[in-house]
Amino acid sequence: MFGALTSENLFHDGVAMMAFRHSTFETITTSMVVRILAVGWLGLSLPVQADDWGARLSDGSGVEVDASTHRAWRLEDGRRTPLWDGVHRLEDGSVVIVRDGVAVPNPAMLETWSEAPPRQPREAGRESDVCRELVRRVCGEGEGDNAACAGGEPCRLARDLLKMSAESLPLEAEIQAESSVGTQCREAMTNPFFAPCR
Repeated sequence: MFGALTSENLFHDGVAMMAFRHSTFETITTSMVVRILAVGWLGLSLPVQADDWGARLSDGSGVEVDASTHRAWRLEDGRRTPLWDGVHRLEDGSVVIVRDGVAVPNPAMLETWSEAPPRQPREAGRESDVCRELVRRVCGEGEGDNAACAGGEPCRLARDLLKMSAESLPLEAEIQAESSVGTQCREAMTNPFFAPCR
């Protein structure tokens, strides 16, 4: 059954064992290289996590918007709490709109997240004119609470934007805020949330 231990048998067994070891090593090495390359390739194809966007609110507290979920957070005294729904003015005079706890992305956020901001046509005239048009569109005909859709959330937010566009600010902040509030109103005109009153 077992052959006699001769130098010839040992030689053949040794060569066979070396061949087995070599083929096993080659298989292990090849599979490891394939795995390393696959992991490297997958790593290159996965998107890089974008930075969260942050700014200061007009009251001095911070605001942070998560890059992946667009959830808006208020940062104050070391605490992080959800930012309530509405239109929030930032220190630089621009605004952030929060709806259902999620920020409506503005050009500054998109720039931070390395996304191209949506192209908007330039409109002449005062920025508050754009906001007045937004209010007429989403609130409907009529003044104040008599407007057809006055009780809706889109109407309330549009009126907040109009109010902010009319507030008086220091000159340098006014220049920045005027275009920012107007930009927000123009963006709201194309946002399905701010649908026309029917």
